[in-house]
Amino acid sequence: MKFNRWFLILFVIVATLIYFSLPKQTKIPAKTTEDSLKTVESRLTKDEKLKTDEESPITDRANFKGLSYFPYSPNWVIPFEVERNEKVERVGLQMTDGTSDTLLVFGKAHGEIAGVHVDLILYQHDTGDFFIPFKDKTAPTETYGGGRYLELPLTNLKDNQLILDFNQAYFPFCAYNKSFACPIPPKENQLTIRIPAGEKNP
Repeated sequence: MKFNRWFLILFVIVATLIYFSLPKQTKIPAKTTEDSLKTVESRLTKDEKLKTDEESPITDRANFKGLSYFPYSPNWVIPFEVERNEKVERVGLQMTDGTSDTLLVFGKAHGEIAGVHVDLILYQHDTGDFFIPFKDKTAPTETYGGGRYLELPLTNLKDNQLILDFNQAYFPFCAYNKSFACPIPPKENQLTIRIPAGEKNP
């Protein structure tokens, strides 16, 4: 018994030394971490463009310090089922200057946000990419009163499912400069819930 006890102690010591001598493995960041870093990087890139681009809607670019955002959260990356229209049609969407712009209607996106069923009209640019103008209950106190936009590549649609990342929601140019005309979210895309994600008021 005495031999066995000392043998066990020696085994534990040797095993401990081997464990600590092994090279440390690099921890692979979770996808949510990668997405968060990508979001931060894209926001910084946008800030730089708004500050330096001659066509920027920012009137005082010299004193522009960057846009304001809600913190990134994976909870606002939500899968939606897409119901395609039998026939893609063009409709007029009212603009902030009183005119209208013609956009393609692809169909509707159905999903659940904060436990509430949501239907959103899904528009398309002439390039085929998706455009979703929407307004939620954060407007106008927390976000632009005229609503916000989401844009997604057509290639993101897979098996009639589309992932909407509301962390990417952004203000139209008319939020910064009234000389720009922007589409107004239709009544169907004006939501009765708060979506505290994406761009917000300063």
